[in-house]
Amino acid sequence: MPRARLPRQGAYTCAVPMLLAVMPHPDDEAYAIAGTVAIATAAGWEVAIHCASSGERGKRHDGGPTDPDSVARARESELRRSCEYIGANEPYCWRLPDGLLRDAPTQSPRLQALIRGGAPDVIVTLGPDGAYGHPDHIAVHRWVVDAWNQLPEPRPALLFAAFPHGLFLPQYFKCLAMMGDPPSPPADEIGASRWDLQIDITAVNGRKLAAVSAHRSQLPGGDPYALFPPGVLSGCLDFERFTVAPGSARPTGFPA
Repeated sequence: MPRARLPRQGAYTCAVPMLLAVMPHPDDEAYAIAGTVAIATAAGWEVAIHCASSGERGKRHDGGPTDPDSVARARESELRRSCEYIGANEPYCWRLPDGLLRDAPTQSPRLQALIRGGAPDVIVTLGPDGAYGHPDHIAVHRWVVDAWNQLPEPRPALLFAAFPHGLFLPQYFKCLAMMGDPPSPPADEIGASRWDLQIDITAVNGRKLAAVSAHRSQLPGGDPYALFPPGVLSGCLDFERFTVAPGSARPTGFPA
């Protein structure tokens, strides 16, 4: 079960900082933010990870049953293991339909209730490019932004995971069939030319690799470097980068 939240001032009275990560699928947390989460939890932060989908349409590589419910249950179990490696709370999966989030009803009201109830100091999700253009990723990004924009002040800081231009283009081109004709977003919108925070994760990159490896059903041969085309994961093991959402304050006390 998730660890109990300590109370804060007013409705909540204790200064235990909290990070809420909203991800599209199990394993998105591992490559995008696992190092930052590991550093944050070691520094005393509480981290809650929510996934919109359980990734039931993912291709399975561990020899287990391939029906959607079995894949979903396996990937949820892997997500729990990933969270254990990086010190995050028990994760939550909403079980929205994998691959169809673009056409799903907006989850902004759900997110507003989640944010109001949990009172996070920082919210993290993928950026507007969805890392490599995946429509599910972009849908979750939009839900989070819509929910955050409707919150009263003071709002928690909102960060987007950012990746250098070119890093995820090999994965983008593998996923072109998802993006329509012409593809949206176009290739030149994949990756960031600037970021606001850069976190050195070299001290914890072994824990990040363990988090990626936890998602074994998605890894050919169980190799964490097989999650993406060659060079992609290795390009995520030294630093994790974030942009601050327009209108958001920079996070206070964040381990950057």
